[in-house]
Amino acid sequence: MGRYHLTERIAFGGMAEIFRGFTFDAEGFQRDVAVKKLLPQYAEDAAFVTMLTDEYKLVSHLHHPNIAEVYELAQVDGAVLVAMEYVDGKDLRSSLRSARRQELTLDFYDAAYVVASALDGLHHAHEASEAGTPLGIVHRDFSPSNILIAYDGRVKLIDFGIAKARLMRVQTRTGVIKGKVKYMSPEQAFGRTLDRRSDVFSAGSVLYELCAGQAPFKARTEVDLIYTVRDAAPRPCRELRADLPQELARIIAAAMSRDRRDRYPTALAFRDDLLRYLHRECPQYRRTRLARFMKTLWAEEIEADLRALEDYVLDLPPEPAAEYGHNLIAEALGPEAAYSHFSPIPTRVGGTQPLEGEATLPSAAPLKEAPTVVVRGKKPGSETR
Repeated sequence: MGRYHLTERIAFGGMAEIFRGFTFDAEGFQRDVAVKKLLPQYAEDAAFVTMLTDEYKLVSHLHHPNIAEVYELAQVDGAVLVAMEYVDGKDLRSSLRSARRQELTLDFYDAAYVVASALDGLHHAHEASEAGTPLGIVHRDFSPSNILIAYDGRVKLIDFGIAKARLMRVQTRTGVIKGKVKYMSPEQAFGRTLDRRSDVFSAGSVLYELCAGQAPFKARTEVDLIYTVRDAAPRPCRELRADLPQELARIIAAAMSRDRRDRYPTALAFRDDLLRYLHRECPQYRRTRLARFMKTLWAEEIEADLRALEDYVLDLPPEPAAEYGHNLIAEALGPEAAYSHFSPIPTRVGGTQPLEGEATLPSAAPLKEAPTVVVRGKKPGSETR
C-alpha cells in the first residue's frame, strides 16, 4: 500500500486497522513501520479527514524519544493511512490484561517509570511551538492503549492527531462525548475547553490504575460513567492497595484534583515528582528492569515472532511504483522528511541489510533484477497491498 508492504494485521479498533509493515530508506535499509488504515466510514468523511489533516500538521512538529514519530498521513487508492514508527513491543492496555491473566503485577517502580516517561513526551507536545507561537496541543486521549512499551523498556506515546479529530467527530454526530471516558478529566467529560492540565488528570488516572489494579472510575453504563468522571471522586488508592507508598498516593491525588487549578500545572512538574520518588526509593533503577518484565510477560509472543522469521519470501517489483498516494501533511513535514526517501524496494541494493540473519542480494547484483526479501508472516507467493 503506497510506500509500504503490510505484513500482518496487529490490531483492529473502532476507527482503524493497524498493520505491521516495512519500507526501505534512502540507503536501502529496511525500516519497520506501523500503518493505521482508517475504516471506510472515516476515510470517506471529508470533514473528518480535513480535521485529521489539521491535527497531524501540528503533530509533525513533535520529535521526542518518548513520542512515536509520524511519517505521513496519506491518501492511497481511496484509503487513508497513517504511517508511523514501529515500536517492537505492546501497548500498556494489552500488557495490563496479559499480566492479570498470568497473575503478574507491574511493580510501583515500573509504574512510576512508565508514566514519567510518557509524561516527558507529553510535556514536549504541550510546549511545541512554530516560529515562537505555541501550538496549544492537548492529547485528549492519554490512556493505556496509547502508551507503547517496547520489549527493551522504551516508552512511546502515540495518537496525538487522532484524539481530537475522533472526539470532535463523535460529538458532532451524536451530541454525546464518547471515547475512553474512564481516563478523561472532569472538564473533558463536561465538554469544556481543555488545556494541558486535562492531560495531567488523564495521566493521573493511568497511574492510579497501574498502582491500584483498577481504573479510578467505573459505572454500569457509559452515561453513568460520564457523571462519575465529572464528580472526580475516586476511591483512595490506598484503600485498594494497602502497600501503596504514601508518596505515590499523594502524587496521584495531586494529578487527579477535580479543580484543575489544584493539579500539577504541567506534565513536567508531574514527571519530576515521580522521578524524585523513583530516585529516592530505587536509585539504581534502569529501564532494563521494565524490559525484563515485558520479556517475561510476552515470552510466548516473542517466541512466536521469532518462529515467523522462517523462509517466507515475497517477490518485490523490479522498479518503484510511479504513485505512492498523496501525503496530506507533506508541506508541514518539509521536503526532506523521512517518508520522502521511503521506497517499497531497496533503491541501493549494495546498502541492503540482512533481515534477521537472512541473506540478501550480493552487492554486485544489478538494479534491474527484482530482489527477494524475507518477510515476517508471509507465505511464499502471497501479495502485499
